[in-house]
Amino acid sequence: MAQGAQRKNFGHNQILRPSAAYTPADEQEVLQILDRHRGQRIRAVGRLHSWSEAVTGDGVLLDLQRLNDVRLQSDGDQLVATVGAGCQIKRLLKELDREGATLHSLGLITAQTIAGAISTGTHGSGRNSMSHYVVGVRLACYDASTGQAIIEELSAGEPLQAARCSLGSLGIILAVRIRCREQYNVQEHFTESRRLLDVMDAEAPFPLQQFYLLPWRWSYFIQHRREDDRPRSRLARLYRLYWLGTMDYGLILQILFLERVARSRRLIRLAFRRIIPAFLIRNWRVTDRSSSMLVMRHDAFRHIEIELFVRRDQLADALGFTQEVIKIAGGRESALSADNQRRIEEIGMQEALAGLHDQYCHHFPICVRRVLPDDTLISMASGAGEDWYALSFISYAKPARRAGFSLFASFMARSMSRLFHARPHWGKICPLEADELTSLYPRFDAFRTVCNTLDPQGVFQNDWTTALLEADGQVGDFP
Repeated sequence: MAQGAQRKNFGHNQILRPSAAYTPADEQEVLQILDRHRGQRIRAVGRLHSWSEAVTGDGVLLDLQRLNDVRLQSDGDQLVATVGAGCQIKRLLKELDREGATLHSLGLITAQTIAGAISTGTHGSGRNSMSHYVVGVRLACYDASTGQAIIEELSAGEPLQAARCSLGSLGIILAVRIRCREQYNVQEHFTESRRLLDVMDAEAPFPLQQFYLLPWRWSYFIQHRREDDRPRSRLARLYRLYWLGTMDYGLILQILFLERVARSRRLIRLAFRRIIPAFLIRNWRVTDRSSSMLVMRHDAFRHIEIELFVRRDQLADALGFTQEVIKIAGGRESALSADNQRRIEEIGMQEALAGLHDQYCHHFPICVRRVLPDDTLISMASGAGEDWYALSFISYAKPARRAGFSLFASFMARSMSRLFHARPHWGKICPLEADELTSLYPRFDAFRTVCNTLDPQGVFQNDWTTALLEADGQVGDFP
């Protein structure tokens, strides 16, 4: 145990100051810690690759990195892995690969723990989020009648739906049972288009694709992806080296120089219009295994991020609005189009828009990923109906120079939630008030009920999740 050991998250925008911290070796030790600290607030942390207040806590902190076993079993005609809560995704993928298996859905990074990934709705592109594939959660909590620490198994109904994306609010996740599949290959290639229609038309033949809106060039780079029965390409290793050197490191190093050293908006705009696109090789078709093709070294350099989810029928308007706001924030325009100006006036945000003018120059591609509806209560893609599209806005400004991005992120979250029912990612910058956030989720009351049943004293909350569970936001007018 460490007393009061201060920790920072990956983005260095959240600080944890626990009263006590533990790294338990097994489930029995977790129960002993819970009994020892009965009545105190207790939170678990993963790799702290989250920018929201979900990671914060000033009570007892549990780091479950030693609970990392992986067991793969057949369950009827399905493969199911039982994974220790602290197991990082990269270790899980390696263990599954030894058995010829992999996960149905992957996020961009593999540094997260499985418990942290599902607790905030981590997702990839073209499939449901990772949370959707969870079939059971093993949870440490307190017995309501005796007050003793016990283990609960959540495997059906609303308790399971809540545990699939819980914000750490039900108890201490000990293990996760998640559906897997046989290992498979993915083919990928890039194209560029000025039209969103071209991007959407490509979804049918390339259902795993994601795409990028390049600021200041205002074109779409489409990362076409689909499953491929053919073997790994002969040049797959070369492609991986190209990707690592050009995208994972080369692009970021260029941006770090422009944003942190040169500090030149003119050079940033020039780079996106002329230089950065020149490094993207179009129509190089490569096939490689899914666990290599679907991830990036997104965690190689410190950054901060907000990600907003919109329904398919709102995507075109949301991207058009995004482009106009970025131009205003960067000082290239002073007013929105007539339609978007009317929208801003209807929600009373003219003053906020005026305050954003010339305050922030966006300097990273806006990544857009499609997420199929989740069978959860409050993951960002929860609810039946249309697919969701996640729009990521990333800043590589130093922590001391993030005021402009914070202003931009706040404006985008507040305006897009009101105009397009956009849902901020639970694990990234989440600047909305508690009642605004909960109003975006029609089944938040059901989530609240499960939390209050499993944790009636609020032991496993922090201030942020407590505010969410106490909020009385009115549900929005969407399914």
